[in-house]
Amino acid sequence: ILTQILFYLGDLSARGSEPNVNLDMAKHQIDILGILEEKTRGNLSEEEKMMLDTALYETRMRYVSVASQYT
Repeated sequence: ILTQILFYLGDLSARGSEPNVNLDMAKHQIDILGILEEKTRGNLSEEEKMMLDTALYETRMRYVSVASQYT
């Protein structure tokens, strides 16, 4: 999911093509990551929880940064 989010935010692109930004799809994928966090609450090791929390934080902050360039 993280790779897809970065792709939709324009941080990753297919080889030989220009980065493409799709904020709607990026938000959708971030929301899915949030659902994953909610559904696994209490069932993750401390390391897994920290990795998921970090991924959510970083992608949300990146989304805000990219979205601010388009509004």
